[in-house]
Amino acid sequence: MRHLLLILLVILLGCENHSYESDKRQLIAKDEIRRKLRRARSFDITGFKEDTLKNSADTTFKNPLQYSLDFQYTDSAGTVQKKKGIVLFTPDGQSVINSRIVEEN
Repeated sequence: MRHLLLILLVILLGCENHSYESDKRQLIAKDEIRRKLRRARSFDITGFKEDTLKNSADTTFKNPLQYSLDFQYTDSAGTVQKKKGIVLFTPDGQSVINSRIVEEN
């Protein structure tokens, strides 16, 4: 009985949790975009999307991961701004390739 419990415990703890990696990339993407904003207050993510790019303009990496964040913030003049941030990760999701802020669609 102890051996069965030990085997079950090893199997459960040995499984990779892919949602943790996705959550970690989402936080990194948020930090990348936030770092590009100077003196932004009330930063709030209003939408999020994760995609694998099959046809990327960058030929260095095949199938990079793209994180798109819709967000709003209050600028230094007190005006609420709505923008979209795009962060590209390497296919393994371990490194940021680039990040940019574009106007909201």
